[in-house]
Amino acid sequence: MKTLLDSASPRTKVLLAGGLLLGLAALAPLGGVSATSLARGLLGALALVGLGWWLMRQGQAESRFTRTERLRVVSRTGLSPRCGLALVEVEGRRYLVAFGDSFAELHPVRAPKRVKSRSRLCAVAPPKAREDLS
Repeated sequence: MKTLLDSASPRTKVLLAGGLLLGLAALAPLGGVSATSLARGLLGALALVGLGWWLMRQGQAESRFTRTERLRVVSRTGLSPRCGLALVEVEGRRYLVAFGDSFAELHPVRAPKRVKSRSRLCAVAPPKAREDLS
């Protein structure tokens, strides 16, 4: 459920609440209720509403948007106290990074080729071809 105040900044919300508080304080003497007791009641109600809103927000685990991870260090190892290797993934592509005190080299990693095993070839070969393989 979206309301008008969802898109308002926190500063606007505070100014609106302060304006409402001043308006009620100005109208309080007309109703026979003191301004002090009305202000205390209003502040107490606002505090309860704020606490309820905060507790409801604590239970929500989802965010309004999802952030994709653009850079991720997959693996890292040290070669010496001053040099190392890292496998880094950037937007779905992998790179091997060799780094040290005064250098860094970036090498793209090719995707490994998958080799079909002989048993897989026999399983998909037609019956006549299976006889030839035997």
